[in-house]
Amino acid sequence: MRLKLSILFFFIQFLSFGIPFKNEVFRKSVKTVFIENYGSDSDFPLIELNSSQRLTLHFDEISKSAKTFEYSFIKCTSEWEADEEVFPHDYMDGLESDLITDFNFSENTAVDYIHYSVSFPNNNIEFKLSGNYIVLIKDQDNKEIILTRKFYISESKVSVIPTPKTPVEFDYRFTHQIINFNVNYELIDSDNPIGEFKAVVIQNGRYDNQKTDLKPQFVRGKELIFSDEIQNTFEGTNEYRIIDFRDIKLRGLGVSDIFYKDSIYHVIPNLDQKRAYLKYKNKSDHNGKFFIQTKPRVGDPNLTSDYAYVHFRLKRKIPLDSSTVFLLGGFTGNETKRENQMVYKDSLEHYESHILMKQGVYDYAYAYRKIGNRSLKWEDTDGSHFQTENNYTILVYFKGFNDQTESLIGVKIFTFQ
Repeated sequence: MRLKLSILFFFIQFLSFGIPFKNEVFRKSVKTVFIENYGSDSDFPLIELNSSQRLTLHFDEISKSAKTFEYSFIKCTSEWEADEEVFPHDYMDGLESDLITDFNFSENTAVDYIHYSVSFPNNNIEFKLSGNYIVLIKDQDNKEIILTRKFYISESKVSVIPTPKTPVEFDYRFTHQIINFNVNYELIDSDNPIGEFKAVVIQNGRYDNQKTDLKPQFVRGKELIFSDEIQNTFEGTNEYRIIDFRDIKLRGLGVSDIFYKDSIYHVIPNLDQKRAYLKYKNKSDHNGKFFIQTKPRVGDPNLTSDYAYVHFRLKRKIPLDSSTVFLLGGFTGNETKRENQMVYKDSLEHYESHILMKQGVYDYAYAYRKIGNRSLKWEDTDGSHFQTENNYTILVYFKGFNDQTESLIGVKIFTFQ
C-alpha cells in the first residue's frame, strides 16, 4: 500500500509542480521497454501528424500470469512538463485510455515472462496536435503506474539546415562538437520570431545532455540563425562499446564467459579498461542502440530471447572523485537510473554493476556525473573526441501569441562526422 501511495504521489507531483517526465519504469518486474518506429527509416520515436506512420511500445513483465494494463497519453511541453493548458479532448480524438490486448508468453526460456505491445495511433485513439508526448502504462487492477515513455509528433512547416563545426577554442578543439543550424520559416507568420520559436538538440537519443530552450541569435529575412557556440556545444564522447550475447551458449563480441546458475544465465563481459585520454580509434557502433535478437534466430525474438544477468566491470585503480558512474545506452532509456549506477569495489579495483538484460546486441558506455551536475561526462571514463560519429536530432517548436500550446513544426535528424 505504501508503494502504491508513493507512486500516486509521484505522478501527482509531475502534473502539479512542473517536474519533467522521464523514461521511467516503476515496477521491478518490468523490463526491456522500447518504442519501435514503423513507417520511418529512423528509430527515433517520432511520427508525422496525420500520416500513416505509427509507433509500437514494447515491454516485458517477468511473470507467469498475464496482467491487464491500460495506456493513456499526456501532452507535454518541449521540456517534458505536463502541458496544463490542454486536456485530452484538445489533443486526441477517440478514447482517453484503452486496454493493451496484445500480449504473448515467452517460449522455451529459462526466465518466464510475458511480452506486451501496443501500437498508436490506432482505431481508438488519434492525435490532433503536434508536440512532445508521454505514453503512460497503468495496471488496471490497482491503478499503479508501471512505466512512462517519451515520443514525438511533428509537422513539416519549417526546414532545418544543420551547420555543425568543430570548436576553435583550444580547451574544446579536440573533445567537443558544435551543432549550429538555420531554420527557414517561410510558411509561418510570426511578428516575434525570437520569442515564438525555440529549439532542442539531442545527441544519440540522450536526455541527460540535451540542449533545451535554444533561441535564435538573429533573424535574416525568413531564416532563424542558431549559432550560440557556448549553448550549442556537445562533448564529442567516444564510440560505444558493444556486447553481443545473441547466442546464450557461445561467447560473442565483448563476452568473456557465459554460464547457467540458479536457474538463470549469467553473462560476463570482458573486463573493460578506461579509455580516457587515449588516441581516438574509429570503429563501428550503433550510437547507443540495442537490438533484441537470438542466434540462431528461432521464431519471434521478442518471445524466444532469454534473460540473463550481465555483470559489467570497469577497471580503475581509484574511484572518480566526487562522481557517480553510470552505464549508459538505449537500454537505459538514455536516462540516468539508480539500477544502472556502478558501485566501486576497493578490493577488486573496479566499478561493477549487475543488470538483468534480454538476449541481443547492446551498445553501452561508462559515463559519470559530478555532484551538483545534471549531465553526464565521458572524458574521464570512456574519453571524448571531436572525431566521434554521433547522431543529432534538432527539434523546432513554435508557440504564437494566440496559441494555446507549443507545436513541433520541424525535425532534422543527421549524422555528424
